[in-house]
Amino acid sequence: MYHHFMGRNLIIGDIHSRYEKLMSVLSLASYDPKVDTLYALGDFTDRGRDAYMTLSFLMEQKNLKAVIGNHDLYLQNWLYTASPDEHWKRYLGGNKTVKDIKYRRKVSNAECIMIADWLRSLPLVLLEDKYIITHGGIPKGMDINDLVRISGKKRDAISLMKGDERITWDRDYFLSAFEGVYRDELFSHLEPFDTEKTIFVGHTPIPSGKPLFSEEYHLIALDTGAGKGGMLTLMDMDSKEYWQA
Repeated sequence: MYHHFMGRNLIIGDIHSRYEKLMSVLSLASYDPKVDTLYALGDFTDRGRDAYMTLSFLMEQKNLKAVIGNHDLYLQNWLYTASPDEHWKRYLGGNKTVKDIKYRRKVSNAECIMIADWLRSLPLVLLEDKYIITHGGIPKGMDINDLVRISGKKRDAISLMKGDERITWDRDYFLSAFEGVYRDELFSHLEPFDTEKTIFVGHTPIPSGKPLFSEEYHLIALDTGAGKGGMLTLMDMDSKEYWQA
């Protein structure tokens, strides 16, 4: 295997239980868990069938830095309460996750709580030297001080998807940067965020199946539609080289 003496910063888009795609794309990039840092943009499960394998793999990575996505908040709620949200199950692919974890893998209650605790430990936003990483985008009215506060916030066991948690599902920043990609979505137009850092987001599937770049908005979007049968994308955050499976 090809070993990198200097570890890379790699970032993966929304996985949505596509464990095979995850393994393929990491292999294409010669991912070395000993030296590479793996960033993940959230939405690990739902829609695909291998929720448990995906979560187990991510939890084992020593050099993982992940943010939580909106799908993961629903999953966290279910793992803690054992009562799945109907909207999540019916419309967001949560039914496949419940089926895999509860019936196919027969995961014990104790392990469900362990997974929930791990999910709960993930921040809503990661602020690094050169990057801002968040699942959905940067909602209207948030400035860098808000992001600093949110990045250190201890989250509740049960998510209500309100307040700071809208950073997991608000698409306005993405839609403002890539106006024209989505013609009919209603949104409030946002100005570019005041930062020198590169902002990485997932959440909004990209019709072309290729990552989107906006220099003006300092934005790179990486949900290339794995959840809907499209590609899963892994990118080197510094060179911007990317691999897809």
